[in-house]
Amino acid sequence: MIDTQITKKPKTIAEIHAEHKKTVGQPFCKDAKFSTRNVDVFYGDKQAIFDVSLDVGKHEVVALIGPSGCGKSTYLRCLNRMNDTIDICRVTGQLMLDGEDIYKKSQDPVLLRARVGMVFQKPNPFPKSIYDNVAYGPRIHGLTTNKAELDEVVELSLTRAGLFDEVKDRLHEPGTGLSGGQQQRLCIARTIAVQPEVILMDEPASALDPIATAKIEELIHELKENYTIVIVTHSMQQAARVSQRTAYFHLGKLIEVGDTNQVFTNPAHELTEKYITGRFG
Repeated sequence: MIDTQITKKPKTIAEIHAEHKKTVGQPFCKDAKFSTRNVDVFYGDKQAIFDVSLDVGKHEVVALIGPSGCGKSTYLRCLNRMNDTIDICRVTGQLMLDGEDIYKKSQDPVLLRARVGMVFQKPNPFPKSIYDNVAYGPRIHGLTTNKAELDEVVELSLTRAGLFDEVKDRLHEPGTGLSGGQQQRLCIARTIAVQPEVILMDEPASALDPIATAKIEELIHELKENYTIVIVTHSMQQAARVSQRTAYFHLGKLIEVGDTNQVFTNPAHELTEKYITGRFG
């Protein structure tokens, strides 16, 4: 007797991705600081982000994870219009900060970036003293009226970044002379010195050793009391340690969003599960 049963061929990652129509999980929240809907991003004729809708709650840490080239950093850069600096980049959809459209014509991108600060993958202190790195933003935005006020802002910002005790005796030495981990905390101090409401972090610890990484993660826990934070990370362990919600991107689509513990222990989407378990990425 001939066995006519046909074994069903497993779906490929590309096939699963092609079938994905709607983000699963909990992309929205009640007390949203950022609310984005139907966001598409194009670089010339190439589309990098497809119909992404996501909320970020006030005083929440949201981690964006996914394989290289999946669009998580591109999406992050939409939130403070850093993509404006790329001539061929075009962003469509609705991106709201406290209910206001950040892409409206009357929005000054410089003022937006004071509200929504960015910490980059590689520490990038200015070629200035430690003091002047932190004082730069408050000076250009006119946030202080005298030297005493500026001194107070610099000290408070360095303290919040967990760096003041390490540098208080050499504030007028170059910021570039600090270690990599100290430079990254200096950049965080520079970011919070202009009193932002949101901090965007694009793989802030990827260039750091484990000890410096641990300090950055401790700092994130402390900062969330006063700031909303969105962090892009390739480290699933880091996402699990620092975030309340995790959003998984794949090939420009937002596949799944949910409570971080749930996403890592019981993902709802097959693509998320394959990434979490290391079967691709």
